[in-house]
Amino acid sequence: MLKKILHAGSASKVRITAVSGDLRVTGWDRDEISAKTDGDMLDLVLGGDEATVTCDSDLILSIPRRLPLEIEDVSGDADVRELPGGVSLREINGDLALRMVGKIVIGTVMGDMDARESGPLTIDDLHSDLSVRGCKDNLAVKSVDGDVSLHEVQGDVNLESVTGDLYVRGVNGNLNARVEEDAVLYLQPAEGRVVSVTAEGDILLHMSARSSAALTLSAGDADDIRVEMPGVPKRDGTNPRSVVLGSGGASIILKAEGDVMVTSRESDWASAAEFDFGGSWPLPDDFSERINRSVEAATRRAGEATRRASERAEEAARRVEEHMRRQHGRRFAFNWSGGRGMPPVPPGEAVTDEERMTILRMLQEKKITSEDAEKLLSALEGGK
Repeated sequence: MLKKILHAGSASKVRITAVSGDLRVTGWDRDEISAKTDGDMLDLVLGGDEATVTCDSDLILSIPRRLPLEIEDVSGDADVRELPGGVSLREINGDLALRMVGKIVIGTVMGDMDARESGPLTIDDLHSDLSVRGCKDNLAVKSVDGDVSLHEVQGDVNLESVTGDLYVRGVNGNLNARVEEDAVLYLQPAEGRVVSVTAEGDILLHMSARSSAALTLSAGDADDIRVEMPGVPKRDGTNPRSVVLGSGGASIILKAEGDVMVTSRESDWASAAEFDFGGSWPLPDDFSERINRSVEAATRRAGEATRRASERAEEAARRVEEHMRRQHGRRFAFNWSGGRGMPPVPPGEAVTDEERMTILRMLQEKKITSEDAEKLLSALEGGK
């Protein structure tokens, strides 16, 4: 392992130019920069007011908390913690986790992103799911190609494009969002706040029965708009529908191609089964944790698929051996690497499409040669 330590001195920021693996950065109280890597190359230099870091593998970096951090390119995952000075990231090719970071500006993240106890947050392009808990300022996102889960955002929220579902519990400022799937909102908008949410799926809004808001609700059909608030008709046959609660202090505009439901009833919020959110809405409190576990789950599924494919390949090989045994009165061990001199096999049990796909997949993954694949298919098909 390579390790370098540099006195921060006059540095006013730290810049990471390239990390060819995973990145972990932690702020500390020392006035020095420490870098470690398991790779073969590590550069840590101070030029003027900027310290730059580059390495060819995974990187563990500790920097003074007072310094802002700029990250240009990370090939793997990134984990950044305890940097009140803020972070600017250009491109992360894996997942991104942020904890107790000040102002955050992000270009592109290819994987999931989870931010907690952050400052103002700006994101250009996120290619997977987003989870934010405890944002102390505004949140602005241009594009999320996945689901979004927001908890306790103190400032305004602007989500220009969300291709998945949206779950919001607690936004103190204004909220503007465009969602391609469903939106579930748990809000108590203050006087003068504006909430505007457009969804191609359904929208469920939960508010206190004592809320003060002017609502404009639009849905696919007038019967698809439902209000479960004290003293308000459940439906009135209009679309869009206008509803004033209290003095109408906040402005709420909800537009959905599916259903729109506004409720103060905890039972509606707890199940939402009647609202047709596919049986899983509203999302549970551990939704962000589920986002964090999504990559691990996908890896497990891929491993399980590989295991099943291997079992099917072994079964195909066993069938070949059985054909050979019946033909020659002895057990013939199939040779994956050659199989030369393999005798013809009489017609037997028909080869299945699944077995063909297994053999082709093994060929594509270079587990067998094209000659082996042809001989295996020929043997399974009885030499046809």
